[in-house]
Amino acid sequence: MKRTSTITTFFLVLLLAGSVFASGVGLTGIGARATALGGNFRGIANDWSAMYWNPAGLTQIEGWHFGFSSEAIIPVSEYTFANSTVMPFSIFRTGSTENEPKTFLVPAAGIVYGMENMSFGLAVYAPFGLGSKWDVMNTATYNSDYPGIDYESDLQVIAIQPTFAYKVTDKLSLGVGAIITYADIIIRTPVTTPNPLIFDPNYAALKQGVLAPMGLDASTYNHILTEKKLTGNGFGYGANIGLKFDLSEKLSLGVSAIYYNDMSLDGKISAATYGAKISPAIQQQLSQTLDGLIAMGQLTEADKQQILGIYSGQKMVLADDAPGTATLPLPMTVGAGFAYKATDNLMFSGDVSWTQWASWDVIPIDMDDGSKAELVENWEDGIRLGLGAEYCVTEKLGIRAGYYTEPAAPPDETLTITIPDPGRRHGINVGISYDFGMFKAYASYEKLLIGERTISDWKYDTTSSSYDNMAGTYKMDVNNFMAGLNFAF
Repeated sequence: MKRTSTITTFFLVLLLAGSVFASGVGLTGIGARATALGGNFRGIANDWSAMYWNPAGLTQIEGWHFGFSSEAIIPVSEYTFANSTVMPFSIFRTGSTENEPKTFLVPAAGIVYGMENMSFGLAVYAPFGLGSKWDVMNTATYNSDYPGIDYESDLQVIAIQPTFAYKVTDKLSLGVGAIITYADIIIRTPVTTPNPLIFDPNYAALKQGVLAPMGLDASTYNHILTEKKLTGNGFGYGANIGLKFDLSEKLSLGVSAIYYNDMSLDGKISAATYGAKISPAIQQQLSQTLDGLIAMGQLTEADKQQILGIYSGQKMVLADDAPGTATLPLPMTVGAGFAYKATDNLMFSGDVSWTQWASWDVIPIDMDDGSKAELVENWEDGIRLGLGAEYCVTEKLGIRAGYYTEPAAPPDETLTITIPDPGRRHGINVGISYDFGMFKAYASYEKLLIGERTISDWKYDTTSSSYDNMAGTYKMDVNNFMAGLNFAF
């Protein structure tokens, strides 16, 4: 009989291959005015948030300008489990499950000083982030000691950007920003591995003659459950470059590009396998039966211990804060936009941008003990399109509206609930502002309409004996609220 002594090593490989963050969420709620316009701001770019949208726009600012914004993001995601021919773990809840409710507060701020032909600024913002918590498994039927929250993720990427802008001519401005990024992540997910005693043909006789009569081949035991957790942080750098062309008093164009280097994250990995809990009487019966097989020379003592371990109900630590590094690529974005002042009170804007989500293709992982692995994501690039409008009701009161749309990045083969991205987004924004003299106050609301996605099959990786995706139906609903203040002095 094939020995099962490779199970521990096998689980460690799964841990390495599945733990590194790869499904980030791009955040573009930077600046309350820009957000109310749906992020269609590259052709306008005339406040502190231009440091993110188009640094060249800072040349429009004279004297000191300071602003900040804070966005409350309220995502509600829903996942409905789908069965499959590859037999995913039966303890998944069969009905619809929503993520644990959480509101994410995302602040941003910037300060600018503008002179005759040049401006200097410093901005702090979060270009990527969010996370989720899920309880999609009824783990009590397998082992009640397993944590109630099955999936947990939290990502924070903070960017600090000193910026310089120069007015080359009356119509052309150039801006450039140097970006320093810091990332901090926590990801905790289960690994559900097919139980080799049930699915491996080499154990067919054991399954039929020993496990089946005791009910140990039931669907509750058809997988082995491992909890894995990754914590990590690291620094990176990047650049933000922009151009702004004022073609006339009414029409302006803006072009910008943001580049990030591949961040190196120093992290720690923990993993523990939970054996299935069975009654003491069944455990004793199984042990005695295996002793009989040993006496007949059909099993070894090591085989017995491996088999009993799968049904022991015990927690076996595979890695305890094992150090390692991972390379996390952050996608480049290139965009262009326009602003058209139709009347003294009415302005329209529009943007198109391309984000290189395909940079998340293969992510290498290196452990300090020399072990290596990689995570295959195969994300797809996306193009975002949008339009915005601003109307000055009075000299002090302004109203805004915006719309944008962009596709989901992950394919069916790698989509999971860790940070779900189910379908094309349609963002609808409305906002209002009031000028109090030394400062302007802004408020806006964004509704994200996101298409649902149904994935029929779990993708089973025979190399790692794990699942690359989670089949089922994904739905997501997001409401965002933002407020901000801009000061000029």
